[in-house]
Amino acid sequence: MCHTHPRPHPTEGIQVTRQNLHSRKQASIAILATTATVWTLSMTAAAAAPAAGFVEYPDPLHAPCEGIYHASSGRIYIEEIVDPGPNGNVGSLGVLDPATGAIDRYPLPVPGTTAGGAAFGPDGNLWFTYFGTSSGVAFLDPDTKEYRTFPTSDPTATPTDIWPGPDNAMYFPESIAQKLGRIDLATHQISEIPIPGGGLNVPTTIIMPGAGKKMMFSAALANRIVEYDTATGEFTQHDVPTPGAVPQGLTLGPDGAIWFSETLGAKIGRIDPVSGEITEYPIATPEVPIPSMGPLVLGSDGNLWSANGGFTGGSTIGRFNTTTHRIDYFDLPRPVSGPCDIDSAAAAAGKLVIGQTTGGAVAIAEIDDLNAIK
Repeated sequence: MCHTHPRPHPTEGIQVTRQNLHSRKQASIAILATTATVWTLSMTAAAAAPAAGFVEYPDPLHAPCEGIYHASSGRIYIEEIVDPGPNGNVGSLGVLDPATGAIDRYPLPVPGTTAGGAAFGPDGNLWFTYFGTSSGVAFLDPDTKEYRTFPTSDPTATPTDIWPGPDNAMYFPESIAQKLGRIDLATHQISEIPIPGGGLNVPTTIIMPGAGKKMMFSAALANRIVEYDTATGEFTQHDVPTPGAVPQGLTLGPDGAIWFSETLGAKIGRIDPVSGEITEYPIATPEVPIPSMGPLVLGSDGNLWSANGGFTGGSTIGRFNTTTHRIDYFDLPRPVSGPCDIDSAAAAAGKLVIGQTTGGAVAIAEIDDLNAIK
């Protein structure tokens, strides 16, 4: 069962002025290349105990990382890190029918690769990045279930996420190549923009739309959040005050500010949209002393929701109130479930769709149902 007793309020935030420093150090980013390998250790999922508010759909041995809700059909498209089938034991996309629990599976079209992130584009296709033996972006047509692939200029570029931009294009960060990629949805031409800073300044995980015509992404190893203005081509870099915080998932909050999680810093950060000031809010509680917070999404209720423990086998979902700065946690049904991501488009519509990578299942909850619990 979920915890029902109230959590204490975090301490007041600490304000620090933004610094735009460029790291010049060279460091290994082997963690990015090995993440998929680590996730292949996903075993047959442990039996799930009932948990109020959540409905589960088992997907054992495929390490489901992200579930993307397809509103028009009601189906869930699943980014599966592992596909122990005929396509070289690499990733696949699954299509879950919540009415029956059945999953149709489509191995990725490029052998030896796994998906790095996925989102529906304005063209109606499910776009995703892939990396491994080669790198690129691709889409799955939800009607025909056919793939089209578009390789990057560098086969080792390692694009890790993708999201629609404000200019009829999909944007994706290239972690190894240290570039920001863009594919035009009309021409399918790829352009790649070098990210200034060098060294540890690599785009790592999540890319999301920012204010106006901006896109924003995390550079976790450099401990900063980066904005890219698609209208001007300018980059703005925000250094996180807490050393080694590993900022990950980020989103625009209801106040127009950038909010982001600090996986090792055990905090949620806020970047003021005008001054660039960063305020940090501790999110550890006695019940969840090591949150290992991952991606943040803005829910239909105006709260920030997070998947916690993706790299440490945690099993909670967080709810953070941006006004009171209160954090509450909800237990997922499976122990050591490793929730990887929450679909931001579904959250905006009132539904949490969560991939449990090491738990081997997809969990779904209505935001209103969780808010009724506590």
